[in-house]
Amino acid sequence: MGIQERKLRDREALRKRIIAAATDLFQEKGYAAVSMRQIAKRVEYSVGTLYLYYKDKDELFLAVQNRAFEQAFGYMRVALDIPSPRERLTEMGKRYITFGIENPDLYRLMFMMQQPMRAVDERDGWGSGLQLHGLLTQLVRDCLDSGDLPSHDPNQISLMLWSMVHGMVSLKVSCRFDIYDHIDTPDQCPRLGHNLEDILQSYEMSLQMVFTPTPQRTTDTHP
Repeated sequence: MGIQERKLRDREALRKRIIAAATDLFQEKGYAAVSMRQIAKRVEYSVGTLYLYYKDKDELFLAVQNRAFEQAFGYMRVALDIPSPRERLTEMGKRYITFGIENPDLYRLMFMMQQPMRAVDERDGWGSGLQLHGLLTQLVRDCLDSGDLPSHDPNQISLMLWSMVHGMVSLKVSCRFDIYDHIDTPDQCPRLGHNLEDILQSYEMSLQMVFTPTPQRTTDTHP
């Protein structure tokens, strides 16, 4: 390995360390309470070194988000191998919900903090979010082509579905479903959304209301 290759390798290794340290600190303290100096101390480098990689905390936070999206995409891509468009879309949503609920701190970093909108404005937009929406829109188009969804604008359908799964995950990771833990009467939805299985079941029920009905096979009867 030449000197230039070694420098590039070391630079990329430090970049990963910075992102990992920043991720841990943002999860521990929240965006506002973390400084570039604290991140530099965690990776045991000078703060000036961090600014060689990221011009400010917003840009670093955007890199943290992008890394979290890469992990989420890696988990959800398995659904793309499913042949049936209807089952592919269903499984993608289930994996989205599962990833968010099993990684609540990462999900908050990805979706539930306002930052780094300034970094987004100064770059090419929120690429990771657009990539997720684009993936979902393609799955919706596949379902439209197969007749599994009624004919509508695929972008609007995908936004609706994204809003649905995001809402379910957000309610869970923000502990809003806990209000049902103290309800005893059956007509008041006891323990609604108590665990992952409950939420996935609610998601599948909601999705069935969106899908077009599967044609029922009729059997001829003869006297």
